[in-house]
Amino acid sequence: MSIFSLFLFAFWFLVAFITPCLAETNKLFQWAFKDTSISSELPTCTAFSIVVKSFDPTTNATQGTPPYYMISFPVGGTPVTTFIGTDENNLSWTVTQPINSQLLLSVVDANGSAGGIPPQFLTVIRESISPCITTPLDTPAFTVSSNVTGSLETCAPWGVTVKGGSPPYVITLAQINSPVVTNVTMPFGTDRFTFINRADPGEQLIAKADGLPGRQSSTPQVQPTLTASALSVPAATRP
Repeated sequence: MSIFSLFLFAFWFLVAFITPCLAETNKLFQWAFKDTSISSELPTCTAFSIVVKSFDPTTNATQGTPPYYMISFPVGGTPVTTFIGTDENNLSWTVTQPINSQLLLSVVDANGSAGGIPPQFLTVIRESISPCITTPLDTPAFTVSSNVTGSLETCAPWGVTVKGGSPPYVITLAQINSPVVTNVTMPFGTDRFTFINRADPGEQLIAKADGLPGRQSSTPQVQPTLTASALSVPAATRP
């Protein structure tokens, strides 16, 4: 077989078998609280049952891969990743973030695929006893800052700067009420990342960074808004 033929075979194998596996990292499954009465408040130290099902429950064509984890992103605080179980019908998550935290929640599977973001931030409220609240490690400092803290126009750049931790950094971008979470590995030696805003107008974005093993950064947030100049921008995928 000629070198050219080997190249064609390798290219065909990559396209046919490997690329499809890498392309679909979101929209495989969805998650929800089993208690459908939960609104916008989460009592501290309370265990909540979580259910996971196919992103398209009609066809049941795709599933997540256990085990599953809950990532809680507190606005201006330190994210926490918690193991919630392996049985998609019997998952449990306990709130350990500080009282008054505003949380964006995301369930991810063993492969890092995300199951979507709820349509609003959830506020942590006090129970009579709150012994489970954890204090995130804050030394050495590991933080994320951004060049925009208010509104962000469609297609405008959002600059994120990481300080501390150990590179290479992985930036996670999440949007309220989105089925998709975006993870980007920054080139080694860089501490700044620019995201061109393609989030849904009117929804909130949050970012975190992973660097030093076991450490996650604080999470700035930004409120994207629709402007007249953005009306001509073609629709794009969510973060």
